[in-house]
Amino acid sequence: MKEMVGGCCVCSDERGWDENPLVYCDGHGCSVAVHQACYGIVQVPTGPWFCRKCESQERAARVRCELCPHKDGALKRTDNGGWAHVVCALYVPEVQFANVISMEPIVLQYVPHERFNKTCYLCEEQGRESKAATGACMTCNRHGCRQAFHVTCAQMAGLLCEEQGSEIDNVKYCGYCKYHFNKVMRVQHTARRATIVTVIDPSVSSRNIPAIGCLVALL
Repeated sequence: MKEMVGGCCVCSDERGWDENPLVYCDGHGCSVAVHQACYGIVQVPTGPWFCRKCESQERAARVRCELCPHKDGALKRTDNGGWAHVVCALYVPEVQFANVISMEPIVLQYVPHERFNKTCYLCEEQGRESKAATGACMTCNRHGCRQAFHVTCAQMAGLLCEEQGSEIDNVKYCGYCKYHFNKVMRVQHTARRATIVTVIDPSVSSRNIPAIGCLVALL
């Protein structure tokens, strides 16, 4: 059996659950690992399993994501016969899945041309100017910010997140530039601290010293 290491190529979480296990591709030299729900695996395999790229047996040089310059990761077919990362499809707003259960094929026809004309500032920062204009970029979720970047570049930089959507059971896939991501994290950290203080503070008194110790530890 292949050594099971590494997290999900889509959500980056290293944990697996009985109802949503991590599945590892058995393709030669393939490092793809995905949660069942993250890759749209309808039924968890009992034997060897191959990601769509390995299953296709298409030459590696021909398999390129149409939304970013990165080749590795969990890819699926697009509606025009190409390939795209599932994570790119989730975070570029106009991309859709023809079948939301199996999450394929990935539909690109509604992505506006402007996205393909943007350049990834993360690529430029790392001296990859030739790849900066490849594919389609998402933009920082902070209103008014125009920083654009590839989804997979943001994923590698730890700048992607999931936020509560408009519906109760909805998830909004978001990404921020480095500056605004740090600001969002600081705000969330401050909010968590305030919640802890609100919950614990009423019970803290001169006769309840251990509660203060707990509060300090939590902060």
